[in-house]
Amino acid sequence: MNRRNPHPLKNCLDNFKKSCGDLDKLTKINANWKNLIGLELFQECKPLNIEKKILTIAVNHPQWRQALIYNKHKLKERIEKIGITLNEIKIIQNYEIKNKNIKATNAKIVWAKHPSRINQNNMCICTLCNSPTPEGEIKRWGKCSFCWRKNN
Repeated sequence: MNRRNPHPLKNCLDNFKKSCGDLDKLTKINANWKNLIGLELFQECKPLNIEKKILTIAVNHPQWRQALIYNKHKLKERIEKIGITLNEIKIIQNYEIKNKNIKATNAKIVWAKHPSRINQNNMCICTLCNSPTPEGEIKRWGKCSFCWRKNN
C-alpha cells in the first residue's frame, strides 16, 4: 500500500493563491483584449492562460499567427501598461476558434485584411507603365519611381 507524502496546508494555499493571481491577470487581459490586440486580430485570436508569467494566445490561422509573432513585443508593452508583467508571450495555432464572421474565412477577404497589405486607398496608377504607385510619387515626379529611374 502506497501512501502519499502529505504536503503542509500552507504550501497548498500558497500554490492556490499563485494560480488565482494568474487567473486575475488573465481576466484583466480578457477584459481589455480588444484594445490590446486591435479590432482585426480581436476576432482571430484569444488569450488562453497565464502560467509562470507566460501568456499563451491561440490563433486560428497561420497568417494571423505570423502577424502576432512580429508584433508580440508591442503587445507585451501594452499589457505592461495595464499593470501585468510577463516574461514571454507564447502564440499557438488553434483551429478550434470559430470565427463569428463566416465571410472572413474567404481567402480573398482574409488576404485583403492582412496587416502586410498596402493600404490601396493611397495608390494611383502610373501614366507611363500603368502599375499601382503611391500617390506621393505621382505628386512628386508625375510617374512611378521605376519610370523616374529609367528616365534619370
